Amino acid sequence: MTAPEAPSRRDRKRRNTQDHLANSAARLFHAHGFDAVTMEQIAVEADVARGTLYNHFPVKEAALAHWIHMQLAHDMQHLATAIDPHAGFVPNISLILDASADWCEPHRVYLLPYLRFRMLESLVDRQEEAQAGDMIGAYAGLIFASQHAGQMRTDLSAAHLATMFHHLYLAALLRWLNEPGLSLREEFNAAVRLFVEGATPRVAKHPPRRKRA
Repeated sequence: MTAPEAPSRRDRKRRNTQDHLANSAARLFHAHGFDAVTMEQIAVEADVARGTLYNHFPVKEAALAHWIHMQLAHDMQHLATAIDPHAGFVPNISLILDASADWCEPHRVYLLPYLRFRMLESLVDRQEEAQAGDMIGAYAGLIFASQHAGQMRTDLSAAHLATMFHHLYLAALLRWLNEPGLSLREEFNAAVRLFVEGATPRVAKHPPRRKRA
């Protein structure tokens, strides 16, 4: 297996510019609220021409998505050292989802505009770019390890199962956003149980009857 090709100087420059623009936008979102901030304000905060901003992010939701993906990537780097490849899917995915809940709870106000933007992106066939910062790759790695250990079905690929699990993750997140009073950790735990155990009710095993003498 060959190592991934290193990004070119042009790609690194573009990514650095996007990071700068997204961080500038996030500062304004934190200070004034997402709805109140305009693209023109973001350009001023970042000290760039409006054309430069629009070249990278056509709408402020795109800058928000890039900033959230930066946070995810940073958190996943720290979690990578805590994941035990021999522990199995549930303990490791719970570690990731607990960290996700810890981040989502104080940033709740940004999640609905972010999710709306992501869903619209997928409808206009930008799925590969939209998933760039997702945790799907981490899910797929954990699922592949579980498949290799004989703990998970192999008739579906790890990538396929990871995408399906991600949809359960998003459903849990949306339910938490739309129903006040829910615990995000409990919603994530329910998604994990559904993914691992399915929706079929468990059949209680009765002990065999003793034969009469």
